[in-house]
Amino acid sequence: MQTITIRQGPLHRWLARASVRVETAGGAGADAGNLRDREWLAPLIRLSALPALLGQVVPGIDMNTVTWQPVHPRAFRRAVKPGLLIAGLITLVWAVTLGWSAGPMLAISLTWAVISARQYVRHLRWAEHDEGVLIRSGWIWKQVTLARANKIQAVSFRQSPFDRRHAMGRVRVDTAGAGVASHRVDIPYLDRTLAAQLADRLAVQAASTEFRW
Repeated sequence: MQTITIRQGPLHRWLARASVRVETAGGAGADAGNLRDREWLAPLIRLSALPALLGQVVPGIDMNTVTWQPVHPRAFRRAVKPGLLIAGLITLVWAVTLGWSAGPMLAISLTWAVISARQYVRHLRWAEHDEGVLIRSGWIWKQVTLARANKIQAVSFRQSPFDRRHAMGRVRVDTAGAGVASHRVDIPYLDRTLAAQLADRLAVQAASTEFRW
């Protein structure tokens, strides 16, 4: 198992349930479709039973004691701008087609863009652990993913032009089983120095840990 992901949708939370999925080496290859059923560790599990399951799969980790870290204080400013741009473009197309009736559409789109970005940043968290690195994201569909230290293949520190302008960076962790639709450990909107240090620590941790398939 390369990564472990805990998922919760609105119905899961209402029923105090969760789903647990794992990714295995080779799970993203040509035969990935034949492995999908085997990647569900627990399609549905009570929250009360989750700690015991995780304790068997990854001994030594307790999600209740994980210290979650926030992203950069200015992350909302970065996250909201693409949403506002998309809302403006959608409204422009609407206005060209239907005229002034696009006014309410603009108000709704802008409001949703602000709420969505704020909630995204509010729920975006990361953490380090002896067993690896974790990311938590999502506010409607919540996901928590652990990339195990002894399964990490690559760690990268990245900066876009916008990151450099705001003194930020992002850290991405790649494992052998990661697919296109995977919930990756890809942490954006970190302070530049913090991101570089985190990438260095993870690289050292992965290099000093025996890799096991």
